[in-house]
Amino acid sequence: MTMKKFLAMMFALLMVFTMACGGGGETASSDEDEGEDDGEEVISTTESSETVTTTPAAAVADAATVMGLVKFEGAAPPVGNLQMSADPVCHQAHPTAVKAEEVVLGAGGELANVFVYVKDYQGAVPAPSAAAVLDQKGCQYRPHVSGVQVGQTLQIKNSDPTLHNVHALAKANKEFNVGQPVQGMVSDKKFDKPEVMMKFKCDVHSWMNSYMGVVAHPYFGVSSAAGTFNINNLPPGTYMLEAWHEKFGTQTQQITVGPKESKQVTFTFKA
Repeated sequence: MTMKKFLAMMFALLMVFTMACGGGGETASSDEDEGEDDGEEVISTTESSETVTTTPAAAVADAATVMGLVKFEGAAPPVGNLQMSADPVCHQAHPTAVKAEEVVLGAGGELANVFVYVKDYQGAVPAPSAAAVLDQKGCQYRPHVSGVQVGQTLQIKNSDPTLHNVHALAKANKEFNVGQPVQGMVSDKKFDKPEVMMKFKCDVHSWMNSYMGVVAHPYFGVSSAAGTFNINNLPPGTYMLEAWHEKFGTQTQQITVGPKESKQVTFTFKA
């Protein structure tokens, strides 16, 4: 092969390579455009999720703790049994009778299922990454009373081998009614406005109900069977606490907490 032919061949190959790169560049540009669109969607989703999934640290280094007790005085109201015989699955889930949960008292008058929260907190706190959970187990909502932060994911589960539906009777937020016919189903919901309290019911099983406080911050608690609750990581200051019970109404109490202080608070409901 002569040098002239060799150079001509090399020139031709170079032209083919250049055109291929140019064509590939156009294809890449088109892909990049599509990628930019996808990226904008992802970024938008990420930004939205960050406002929900960022786990807040302690509010401040000198945060306080409120340790509370809720009690009941007077004659305890009668509490009936839940009638679950309409659904054999529900009935068979409980070998013994199940008491209604509107009033749950301990031996010393400790009152459970009281939602206690800071009513007048003005700061902005990101919602936690961990989801709150509302389960349907044994044809009862678990827990009976709970709280969730605005923007936090609420996972609603059906742990029973029977049909449930979750009917949220929201007022400030959007009402919804979600059917869950299959055991193991999970529905994710979020609320964008504070609402104390929101009632949940099951239209299939009339005895099933639950109450949830939706607040714009994490400074809330629910009294246990021992009547106790904790509100952690509260910035020092003066606040109004509100305690809510489904039968006995609400009470308020003003508190002042100092840096790193552990404050004892008692609410007493009466018949």
